[in-house]
Amino acid sequence: MIRQIYGLLSEQQRKRGVWAAFAVLLRALLDFAGVAALIPILLVVVKREDGGRSMMLALCGAVLLFVLLKNALVVLLARVQSRYQLEIYRDFSRRMFANYYYRGLLFLKGKSSVQLGHEVNYVCYTFSLCVLAPVFRMAGEAVLVLLMVSALLVWEPLAGFLLCLSFLPLVGLYVGLVRKRLRLFGMEELEARRKQSRTVVEAFRGYAELEIAQAFHTSLASFDQGMDFIVRNRLRTEIYQLFPSFLSEVAIVAGLALLIGTGSGDLGLVSGVFAVAAFRLIPAVRSVLNSWVMLQNASHTIAVVAEGISDAPRKEVPEEIPFTFRQAIELRGLGFAFPDGQTLFSGLNLKIARGERIGVRGASGSGKSTLFNLMLGFFEPTSGEILIDGRKLTPANRNRWHERVGYVPQEIFIIEGTLADNIALGQPQANQAKVWQVLEQVQLREWADGLPQGLDTSLGEYGSRLSGGQKQRIGIARALYKDAEVLFFDEATSALDNRTEQEINHALETLSQKHRELTLIVIAHRESSLAFCDRVFDLG
Repeated sequence: MIRQIYGLLSEQQRKRGVWAAFAVLLRALLDFAGVAALIPILLVVVKREDGGRSMMLALCGAVLLFVLLKNALVVLLARVQSRYQLEIYRDFSRRMFANYYYRGLLFLKGKSSVQLGHEVNYVCYTFSLCVLAPVFRMAGEAVLVLLMVSALLVWEPLAGFLLCLSFLPLVGLYVGLVRKRLRLFGMEELEARRKQSRTVVEAFRGYAELEIAQAFHTSLASFDQGMDFIVRNRLRTEIYQLFPSFLSEVAIVAGLALLIGTGSGDLGLVSGVFAVAAFRLIPAVRSVLNSWVMLQNASHTIAVVAEGISDAPRKEVPEEIPFTFRQAIELRGLGFAFPDGQTLFSGLNLKIARGERIGVRGASGSGKSTLFNLMLGFFEPTSGEILIDGRKLTPANRNRWHERVGYVPQEIFIIEGTLADNIALGQPQANQAKVWQVLEQVQLREWADGLPQGLDTSLGEYGSRLSGGQKQRIGIARALYKDAEVLFFDEATSALDNRTEQEINHALETLSQKHRELTLIVIAHRESSLAFCDRVFDLG
């Protein structure tokens, strides 16, 4: 497991890990020194040496000062360790988020967004909190236990031997019995939490449908069932986490009994030193075992993180030469098949001249949206090629092509921000004058003037305050804001009523008449949505 964790770290993180490990070792030495500082007080009390109470109080004061300074340094060292763990969490979470995104649209369509979000946020945090932190705690406490047992063996071999004899069998028995169970519990809880997240998100997104069908009770029942499982799982795990406390106390009592039964000499002094050692050994051993329980319970996150941050897609060297679009988009012998072998089309040929208005028509499942994803560079063709002014579209120049195009899907992507933020998507600062200009072009100026905060009005989560027609117009305005030369419409009006559809189509026709160089490529089922097109291409 340690090798797996080490393999996940970058070279820089490994170097910084050396300092974190040094901080752990230094903390263990300071804790050992704190226990050792109590021995002089014990000797003075037991042997009642000359000096009386004043000497004892002075010694207590000196030890107290040392303990305070020691703990202040321990706090600083703990901060070094915590900062390292949180930097790992931040780096892994960011890398996983970016890797999932860069794996492309085909990967994202095959995965649950709830699951991916859960892994990016919760799993990476659990890895830092419940894998890295326990490893450091176990290492520190193990060093402390080793130092104390070694010192006890040197000072009083019998006491040290009996201490080991009382602890080791119980620890070995505990580890052997619960290790597999804890890993299983952790995997089961991860899956249960994923399902809980999915249930909640689906219920909120499908509120209207659930309410009309009076089906929320099914979501609530699924939530309750998942919560019951999580609670039962957590109770089982916590029972195992209580065992270390019980075992360490049993071991200490057993060790004292063995010491009294077999020891000789000054049993009072030996027992006192044994008790002082036990005072720190009990929480140390308890911490080691509890950390081990936590580590086993969260060990499944190692595989999830490893898969998420590694095997990143090989990035093409981006081409710096901008695309020109003065002539045509050409599809030559284009074909595409999904990874499972399903072929959508092959040998497709199509030429779209600049300024042309092209409709794409076809039955459901014929590959219309896939064709758009190919023309936008989201998918790579399995055969043939796509040319823009004779230049082949590739993953390396896809971003340059995107500078020229706008995309209006059926479900417009609305961020939880202002109207201006949504139109100038991705821009740090919106050009207010240009935003008003494109709103005028898509016939939203009057509506925007009536908003409470104008362009600074929040549109709500997923655009909850917008109608379908307003969303589509914002999508068009977004494309116009970036001065797109090619506008892709993927069934953008299919969910709208007839009147709104006519208004959108009229707006598009007006735009194309005012900007003859603007190329429109439209997917639609309704003939009315393709009426303004110069020609219609039938797919399948």
